[in-house]
Amino acid sequence: MKLLLKSVKILIYSLLVVSACALTVFAHDRIDYGQDKNYRYPNLLGQYAQLAVRKNVTDLTPAEKTAFVKAIKTLKTIIPAGSKLSIYDQFVAIHIGATRLIHNHKGHSNGSVQELAHENAAFFPWHREYIRRFEQALQAVDRTVTLPYWDWTDAKALDVIFNDDFLGSNGQGVTIKIPNQGNFTGGPVPGAFSAANGWVMNPVLNIDPDTGKSLGTSLVRFLQAPPASDYPLPKKDIERTLRLNNYSLFRPALEGFISIDEQGKVTPGGFLHNYIHGLVGGVQIDASTRPITFKGLGTMSNIPSSPYDPVFWLHHANADRLWAEWQENGHKGSDFYPADGQPYGHNLKDLMWPWDGGMSTPKATALGDLLSLLPNFDSDDLVRPIDVLNHRELGYTYETWERKTQR
Repeated sequence: MKLLLKSVKILIYSLLVVSACALTVFAHDRIDYGQDKNYRYPNLLGQYAQLAVRKNVTDLTPAEKTAFVKAIKTLKTIIPAGSKLSIYDQFVAIHIGATRLIHNHKGHSNGSVQELAHENAAFFPWHREYIRRFEQALQAVDRTVTLPYWDWTDAKALDVIFNDDFLGSNGQGVTIKIPNQGNFTGGPVPGAFSAANGWVMNPVLNIDPDTGKSLGTSLVRFLQAPPASDYPLPKKDIERTLRLNNYSLFRPALEGFISIDEQGKVTPGGFLHNYIHGLVGGVQIDASTRPITFKGLGTMSNIPSSPYDPVFWLHHANADRLWAEWQENGHKGSDFYPADGQPYGHNLKDLMWPWDGGMSTPKATALGDLLSLLPNFDSDDLVRPIDVLNHRELGYTYETWERKTQR
């Protein structure tokens, strides 16, 4: 009985802490933990006295995996005062909003919808800020938690990630026939991240971007269904991309819209980051179009709402890690990011929505008013690509990269 009471007290305390932090997890200012000497905090110079260390997912201990899952599921249950959504769902809504922006300010107010988070220069800086804020939200639940990363070249990672003791297995219950390949199984994910166990996706946010129709409330995976079936990714592909010196080539190559061979030949397609989205969610590709188009089968391959699959955060931590490595390898600072010539929001000193003081507005979805589902952002919460070029100044680093620099 005493043990039960202790557990209830811990649960109530956790809910109070998360509720108190709910209004701050979206803020650019770091969460204040007061005099807690064991937590990472910024010093007077704005630098962190202790960096949060992101580990390779294959290096996580059982306790670290449990803590990560618990923190994610806690964010899924906490609905901030005045909101219709949980903290986790609000992060999904932000990702959707960044794919459909309408600019309201002078010179950029023609009503056209613009993609901010993908397909252009701000892909890396936008996601760096986005996943860092999510990491801080997790740390509001459990200050020991950091985002692990999924090294796409690590053969062991697939079994570690898609396991019942971590992020759950492939989906079940649906068989698809792929011409010349055979039958493959996927569908709703069982276990801890099933709808039956509380991982219920908001049908207004979980939408098909082409049709605007809801994709339901269940997390769906078609893991390693052709054509995205090969794993691990070849290390030589990553190494070749990291050798590119021009950001205008490096970004689309790592994001995965092009591949560049040793002779410099550019091939359009779905590679690296984009490929992994398809590896998890399942994808049907139409190679007859330019650019090549794809139709997602599962949650990870439905890009706007892909953060509903918790593997999203590991996936993007790795993309960020590789950008950090590229920066450290002779491409530091603003000289290696476009100062101008990009669509608004992608240039070095452009403000990035939603941290732009209201200069841009996401287009409402076909199924509901997306604006009513978003968290409130302070008008002083302003972030530009130039503000996030140094990941250490944001308070974190990567375990394996730190090992390399210390050798």
